[in-house]
Amino acid sequence: MANYYSNKKYDGPEAIVVAMDIGTTHSAVSFAYFCPGSRPQGKMVAHWPGQAHWNGAAKTPTVVSYKNGAAKAYGMDAEQEIEEHDRNVAYWFKLHLHPATMLKVHNAEKFEIPPLPVGVTIERVYADIMRYLMENTQRFFEMTTPNGAEIWERLRDTIVIVLATPNGWDIREQAVLAKAAVRASLVTEENTGHLLQFVTEAEASVHYALANQTGDWLKKNVVFAVIDCGGSTVDTTVYRCVSTDPLSLKEACPSECVQAGGIFVNREVKKLLERKLQGSSFGDPEIIRSMTSAFESDLKPKFDGTMEEYSLKFGSLRDNDPTVGIHKGRITLSDEDLRPVFDLVTKQIIASCFKPLIKQRTKYVVLVGGFAESPYVRSVLWKALAKYDMQIITVGDYAKKAAAEGAIIGHIKQFVVARAAKATFGGCVRERYDKKLHRDRRDSVKVYPDGKERVDGAFHMWIRKGTVLQGTFAHKLSYHLAWDATTTSQKELASKLTTVEIEVFAWEGDDVPIWCKDEHGGALNGMRLICTLNADLSALAGGLQIRTGLRGTKFYRVDYDVCVYFGGTQLRAKLQWKEKGGLRESMVKVMPFIS
Repeated sequence: MANYYSNKKYDGPEAIVVAMDIGTTHSAVSFAYFCPGSRPQGKMVAHWPGQAHWNGAAKTPTVVSYKNGAAKAYGMDAEQEIEEHDRNVAYWFKLHLHPATMLKVHNAEKFEIPPLPVGVTIERVYADIMRYLMENTQRFFEMTTPNGAEIWERLRDTIVIVLATPNGWDIREQAVLAKAAVRASLVTEENTGHLLQFVTEAEASVHYALANQTGDWLKKNVVFAVIDCGGSTVDTTVYRCVSTDPLSLKEACPSECVQAGGIFVNREVKKLLERKLQGSSFGDPEIIRSMTSAFESDLKPKFDGTMEEYSLKFGSLRDNDPTVGIHKGRITLSDEDLRPVFDLVTKQIIASCFKPLIKQRTKYVVLVGGFAESPYVRSVLWKALAKYDMQIITVGDYAKKAAAEGAIIGHIKQFVVARAAKATFGGCVRERYDKKLHRDRRDSVKVYPDGKERVDGAFHMWIRKGTVLQGTFAHKLSYHLAWDATTTSQKELASKLTTVEIEVFAWEGDDVPIWCKDEHGGALNGMRLICTLNADLSALAGGLQIRTGLRGTKFYRVDYDVCVYFGGTQLRAKLQWKEKGGLRESMVKVMPFIS
């Protein structure tokens, strides 16, 4: 397979793009300098404070410590404080943003999320870690790029920031990250719309995987999946290859995202050690925390389920207690101890991933992500997939984070041309009364100024779940407003044409419901309010017209369209209306719903 990283010289304006993957346990940053006449290449930030080696240091711990409410240390330096002052340290904080929709697996245990330091919000932590990542990216850029300091200073205010997020995150989570990015001075409120971009971790990972793969397995119409096994989430996306020259992919079905991953193994090992060492001198919480840390760095990446016993080094030669299996600073853990710990997570991965893989007749599965380094995880998935004649492809160099580098490659190459809608999206509207559809709400019917009978709370579907959206798909929604002309003057109407709010809902089911809200105005069970579109209608005053209704009543009416753009990684909308024979437009503000 050809190297899909870059194949032609850049002919656009000079620019810098920075991609951040803020993971649950580790973060990474990649960047690209776009210089006219050169071939853009991504580069990982390969050195972080507190880490001695340039080789293999492309990840930094996602940890921030605080003192008196102010950020004190980051990364490796902050990680050292967890053992002594864990209440002052923000770690695994990504879990605070995970929506409930990611807990899809039956009987999935609710994870105990480490609390944030007192007085510190999730937005504040993200702002602090973003600022830290950006400062070190600037330092690395200036050290590794000829005339780097001069270039950075020249382009700083136009740097494009790309943030990689789990498949299961949506507008609500993007809004928190956007506020944090402004707070960290990565972007401003005014330029957020075009300088801050989002990409799913799975989509970033597929770009990384294909840019670093060899062989001829990827052919036209081949269906393959990317399973990204991260620290707290496992994302699954199924793609169909549209063409290989140029490489073009489209999502075959809605992507999956489940709250599972490496930290869940860590949690179970900690519980295992607490049970095993209860009553002994090694049952101290700090010693168990030290053992868990040693497990994560040493035994976890090596466990393969092929031996009866595994040795975990945690202390000195003087540490001994044969009654609990401790000898010269090592504790012995059996295969029977460890296998259920890993299986708790692998079973969730299989339950989340396999239905879409089987349904789409997937041929290849590309494994990426830090948790995919585990030889046991690879072995379990390999055996399970082999039953359905699916082959696993692994992508090497686990010192890197695939999503960070893949986000840059994706910015350059944009292999994915179509994405599948993860839910059914629509608006809550005042629908014209239909005796068959709306019979159960006949008592709520009202006659409006246009003389038509209408009923509130109906669900107006825009995009159905599973629809594959090519490029940036626009859905045009036609709306109108009407007022009684006998009781309202045109001058009064001009003052009423201010801001209209259109609520956007997501329905996770496979059917299309009739109603969106109940008769009291509350959202029905299963309906998820994701955002409100705020459209300023003041410019439409010039389009007001008097019309005659069904019963001869005179009324004012103004017509407009709201164009909602799906298919990309962010929701956008704009207002359109006709005035004096011409088409006019204005932007619509997308207000995420944050519960």
